[in-house]
Amino acid sequence: MRGLVLGGGLAGTLAAAALAEHCDNVMIVERDRMPSGPVPRGVPQSRHVHNLMSSGARAIDDLLPGTIDDLVAAGGQRIDVPRRLVSHALGTWNRPYASNQTFVSASRPLLDFLVRQRALAGGRLEFVQGTDVIGLTGGADRITGAVVRDRESRRSSELAADFVVDATGRSSATPGWLTELGVPAVPEERFGVGIAYASRTFEAPPGADPEFPVVNIAPDPRFDRYSRGGVLMPVEDGKWIVTCAGLPGGEPPTDEDGFMAFARNLSHPLLADLMAGATPLGPVAGHRTADNRRRRYDTVQPWPEGFVVVGDAASAFNPVYGHGMSVAARNALSIRNGLRRHGDAAGTARIIQASVTAGGLDAWQLAVGQDTRSEQRLADETPDLKTRLLYAYADRMAAVARGRQELFALQLDVYTLTSPASRVFSPRAVLGTLLGPVDPPLLEPPLASSERRVLDPL
Repeated sequence: MRGLVLGGGLAGTLAAAALAEHCDNVMIVERDRMPSGPVPRGVPQSRHVHNLMSSGARAIDDLLPGTIDDLVAAGGQRIDVPRRLVSHALGTWNRPYASNQTFVSASRPLLDFLVRQRALAGGRLEFVQGTDVIGLTGGADRITGAVVRDRESRRSSELAADFVVDATGRSSATPGWLTELGVPAVPEERFGVGIAYASRTFEAPPGADPEFPVVNIAPDPRFDRYSRGGVLMPVEDGKWIVTCAGLPGGEPPTDEDGFMAFARNLSHPLLADLMAGATPLGPVAGHRTADNRRRRYDTVQPWPEGFVVVGDAASAFNPVYGHGMSVAARNALSIRNGLRRHGDAAGTARIIQASVTAGGLDAWQLAVGQDTRSEQRLADETPDLKTRLLYAYADRMAAVARGRQELFALQLDVYTLTSPASRVFSPRAVLGTLLGPVDPPLLEPPLASSERRVLDPL
């Protein structure tokens, strides 16, 4: 059996690792030239904060055992949350309750490189680099490969395969290619108005705790229609990455002074205070992302055999929520597990595609719920009564969770995609929300004395 993966980013490499269990050879077609080390390869998102959730880290280690240990050995961090989380929302700070979830923190180039190295070590993967995918081969009943074109020679050729995976990201042209082959049109859902974000990498101040926490200043919907917020993420080599984000009309500037002013004018100035004591390692990098988009390949009937779409090519989320990498890892598990259970039987690809959609459903609901509210705020639109009640419940839960440990833990379980989003409406969650906080609000950031010295070294 021969596998073919279109796109060599994280989603594509993990999909190839999943296929490698069932294929003698897997070719990965990538338009870029892959670097020989953990350095950016021209992908604009690579300079921004990337947060691998607990569920995504487990999925990667399930596919490629030892990868997360490799990442930590190379300087990445397992960050217990909320123990190492300093988060400001709704005017108060979270309490560092006993940890129950983990963020895995590293620069995106380091993560991609180590995943690629682990995947290649199996001996069944082969990268075809500097090559564009320009079409699919086969027909409405089965996809048999892809048409590719070398970027240097401009020569086109066909690559044949028994199983093809599209992992080409938001720019995927698969809907049009499938239509040309006689497959019914692919329904698409879009929500949100997009977001702009800007990031800068810093060397942490001298004496900064090696286990410095993640610092998050969440948007305050009570006062800010542009959903402006920011996060500091400690990564390898004693570096911090700070990313700020805002909706159209409230975008973070990409000049040094403007970026700092944006951070200082968030709902709390802690990010700006921390950046003031750190050493910049480069300019501010900006990026814009379109709305949340989900292509409903799972609803297309009949679905061609031997073909699956994963990652951002299937469902692309607002990156500010940090779910994209974890969903991509879960998509790869859908491929592996589907082939384990069904092999090359008829309908296997359709079953896997349905699992891919289901694997991203919670992330989709969380992103769409938040972004729809932001969109309504931007447009001065008054939601209907049912929606207003949902918003009131969500606000009440968020506020109460700052002072009720079990509710905060439940929210983290949902946010890290460890538990289904429906748990926020469980009887226990509703009761805790109605009862209110147990602990008083925390009005100062929960920084340890060693962490506070970064703000006031004297």
